[in-house]
Amino acid sequence: MLNSRSLRGPLSGCRRPGAGSNALVMALLGVVHVGCGGADETRMLPPAQVAMNQTVAPIYSDDELMIFEVKRGLQFPILAPEAGEQGSGPVTAPYARAPWITLDDVRVQVSWTVSNLDNVQRNVEVLIDPWTEFGRYWPGLTLVDAENGEYMPNQSGINYYYPLEAASAGEGSRRHGTYTYDDLDELARDFATVMNLIQTPPTMPIGGGMLEDGESLLPNYVNHAFNFQNHSNRDPLIQAWVPGVAAGLTGIDFGLRSLEPGADGEHAPNIALEIVVEVTDLGNDKVRAEGDDAPILAPTTEIITIGTTP
Repeated sequence: MLNSRSLRGPLSGCRRPGAGSNALVMALLGVVHVGCGGADETRMLPPAQVAMNQTVAPIYSDDELMIFEVKRGLQFPILAPEAGEQGSGPVTAPYARAPWITLDDVRVQVSWTVSNLDNVQRNVEVLIDPWTEFGRYWPGLTLVDAENGEYMPNQSGINYYYPLEAASAGEGSRRHGTYTYDDLDELARDFATVMNLIQTPPTMPIGGGMLEDGESLLPNYVNHAFNFQNHSNRDPLIQAWVPGVAAGLTGIDFGLRSLEPGADGEHAPNIALEIVVEVTDLGNDKVRAEGDDAPILAPTTEIITIGTTP
């Protein structure tokens, strides 16, 4: 039996639609892109999958809402710095030292396919959350009704909703797409902006007005910053927190969320996500070549969040 208002962490398992099917085919063929100067090289990572099924219980439930979520981490093959290399440049907020990886060093693109394995129509959110050398973003939940103890999930770095036809519909039961290099650059800038917001919290509610007792502005601003519609380079609300230098991505958490239970009404539906990641070195030799055994950057253990738990 499910407990009302129970919460536990997402299981580790399993924005814009684009020309995903073509990109995915290219990725599976291991295409390498070479820039006009001959310096840019792209490494295709092996396909990675995550799925929810009827063994997955909700991460949150109350009398009106059940949230099913699964995520998996994927580290990129970023070379570790040699002694004295890391943090040797100028320091700008929100970082305590200069980043080893910036958007001038490494860019990332993600091609994806999400599939409904149930023979009824489903709705699903595809989630991607950023890692950099400074932290790993965990959205968590925000209390939206203190009187009734109700929570809602915060916005992921990329958080996009897709309806899927029943499995019997064939191709209609699947969606394909690409989160482009520009999309993932924006994700890195958004994460840096969010870190700035956490360090220097806003004092004016969105839309003006007064704060209620105990209300925090951070969830509204952070969710606004990560919203795919709000591009940091032309968003006046968060412009003051957008840093001049953003640390590049060193990995992601990718996953699925559904607010609909499966056939038994208590566990998750059957939905799968596969991604293929392209990691492009922009000529600064910071991506490890396939087959090389040079040490890679250790994954961060720092969790960055504005989330809470009941």
